[in-house]
Amino acid sequence: MSASKANLHERLREATRALHDELERVVGISERIATRANYAAYLVKLWTLYTAAESALASLDFAPYGFDYPSPYRSRLLEADLGFFGFSTSRLANLPVPSAPRLDGVAAGLGCVYVLEGSAKGARAILPEIVAALGLDAARGATFFNGFGLDTRHMWQDCLAAINGIDPYSRQADSAVEAAVETFEMFICAFAPGAPSSLGANSRSGQVAAVR
Repeated sequence: MSASKANLHERLREATRALHDELERVVGISERIATRANYAAYLVKLWTLYTAAESALASLDFAPYGFDYPSPYRSRLLEADLGFFGFSTSRLANLPVPSAPRLDGVAAGLGCVYVLEGSAKGARAILPEIVAALGLDAARGATFFNGFGLDTRHMWQDCLAAINGIDPYSRQADSAVEAAVETFEMFICAFAPGAPSSLGANSRSGQVAAVR
């Protein structure tokens, strides 16, 4: 570990840089938003992933780190978008979800949130492409990508403040890094070529929802 890592955010960024790049590659966002059917299938996959991660976060109290994380909320935004495409909550509840990262404490939870909120920040950047390609918006099928709107950055800043309250060379920091890596790996595995459809082996991208 380089002594130049002044805070845990820098250590997390370095430890997950290659994983971040790999995730972008396997997602291939252009194909995911090429049609409304592709996009709906993408949302379903995201829902299973965020549901798994937020379930693992549910028992953790970030208050000692001065961080108020409203989990679950990313999966709830996805449910709103999938409702626009005709998915009921009961249908979603029957979908399999992946194994969640191992979160053995609040520091590990922050490592997981680092990945989720970094993704949320990136989602905001994708929103204009979704609007242009699919004619959706923050109120119609793209709530997840809008997040908290311009306030999304405040959640990210609060997350980083909590993360940087941890000694970057402590065992807690090691736990945060391990959880961040596991969270990225969960996402990469779900989107890798040959990964099973979240809707089952017999689904077809054109049949995933009653696309409006």
